[in-house]
Amino acid sequence: MASAECLQPMKVESNASSDVILTQKDEVASVKAAYPNRCRVVCEVGSYSHVVTVQPENLDVTIKLQLTSAYPSAVPEISIRSESITEENILELQQQLKAFAKGLTGQSMIKKIVEEAEIQLYALGLKPGKASVLKTQTDIGKKQKKTKKPKRKFKSEDEVDDNQKLPSMKTADDVVKRIIWDDNLEKDDFIVGYFDRFRGLVEKCFSSFSWEDLATVDYDVLAVPKHRIQYFKYKNVKVWDKSKRIDNVFGSAEGTKTIDVVIKEVEELESLQRATGVYPHQADSSEDDDSSDDSDDDNITVSIGQSANIGIKSPQNQDQLDEQAEQRNEASNGFNPYWRDKLRPNYFLCVRVRNEAILDKIGNIQDFLMEQEPLFSECCIPGVSLHVTLNTLGLDTNDQLLHCIQVLKKIKPELESALPKSSLKLHGVSNFYNRVIYAKVQYEKDFLDFCTLLKTLLTEGGIQIRDGYEFVPHVTIMKTTRPVSRARGSKNVSSSLYAKFVDTDFGEQNIDSIYLCAMGDERRQDGFYVTPAELHFNSTS
Repeated sequence: MASAECLQPMKVESNASSDVILTQKDEVASVKAAYPNRCRVVCEVGSYSHVVTVQPENLDVTIKLQLTSAYPSAVPEISIRSESITEENILELQQQLKAFAKGLTGQSMIKKIVEEAEIQLYALGLKPGKASVLKTQTDIGKKQKKTKKPKRKFKSEDEVDDNQKLPSMKTADDVVKRIIWDDNLEKDDFIVGYFDRFRGLVEKCFSSFSWEDLATVDYDVLAVPKHRIQYFKYKNVKVWDKSKRIDNVFGSAEGTKTIDVVIKEVEELESLQRATGVYPHQADSSEDDDSSDDSDDDNITVSIGQSANIGIKSPQNQDQLDEQAEQRNEASNGFNPYWRDKLRPNYFLCVRVRNEAILDKIGNIQDFLMEQEPLFSECCIPGVSLHVTLNTLGLDTNDQLLHCIQVLKKIKPELESALPKSSLKLHGVSNFYNRVIYAKVQYEKDFLDFCTLLKTLLTEGGIQIRDGYEFVPHVTIMKTTRPVSRARGSKNVSSSLYAKFVDTDFGEQNIDSIYLCAMGDERRQDGFYVTPAELHFNSTS
């Protein structure tokens, strides 16, 4: 398990004025402070006393330094990960950094190594959110960083002249305001592609966001800084792209159209598709559009094959049959299901809620809600299925599922060493979009650190994270479905229905296991989700 102190004395570092005795803990703490929210530290992992991982801001790269107890007499193991750099480039950079580190033997070197890596990557043209153009034969060790001349050689005089002649382009903020205030534009028809610091490029429906000032929004509201927005789509057509300087909303920059022209073209295409009965990717059209504003993973149906056949199939009820009939009717009337969410997750990792006190109190709330509205009996989450979702995944083939299981087994020791000492405290009731009622989860920083570590290790292992919303730990109590919403005449649930429970103290749930669960209707014999993999830890300390 991880030690709270992890103290490893370093050699005396000398300078012209004095000798300073440092420890690994002191140096690691200084690095963590220099890279807030972008540095994670794990102690006592195998033969390493510290494992320090840094994600430099504005660079698609992760730098991992593994320190032994002999550090700084022995240089750390250095590894680089990035989807924007070729394997050959990564090996070359690692060799150069190791040579750089050897020249610092006996000194504090973690921060210096990270800074050296940043300098080299910037000098070679690595840009945020864009593929690198590093050359395989580039001498990374050359002192290009100390002069301004090397930076100029990446941009010819012709290119400079061309850039100076480029017309001004409307900003992402301009596009947001246009979509909000133009009554001719349907917000649900637009998709926002933005850069997430941990997940990379993510797409979300425009109406899923709160576009108020970031300083005023609540913690459980999805919002994004405008500078992270990379593009906008109208349905599946990209109409604004920052990196490619395309603006088909206003017609500025490289854009040759306005949004009115794009909408007309899309409508003509849809008209043609209705006439011919041919739709793109029709095989993926069976999805339910509830995901546009749901915030959890319950009851999401997937059409891929499940490798775990030990579960039992829940019978379809009439509401599900009605829903499918409505989808077929929509298709026959020209609605193209292709525009629904195409990146829906199909697996998730979670912590099960097993505390009987919590289950009883949530059950009491569900009983009360069903007394007020009997239709809600179809919407309440069974006690055996209650959980706290850590993240959602995209595992589209059996090979990807098997690979994920292997990755989870491999990373279990590191996860166990970072397991939160604190328990999750469930207190209070709130909602998402007036459709999902949930119990709030109160947590300490070590829980967020654990979740960040989990995502990072999965990403490094090649597992696709498909989290559709900003991370708000919660336990779903009830959420409305389309059939129930139709029967009630509204999809919204009035907060007055659960007002008496808003300050409920449910209890605490320890984190001693995490489960890989398959979404869909299939369940195990005990009623919980089908779980191809489970990680059970020895303790929570």
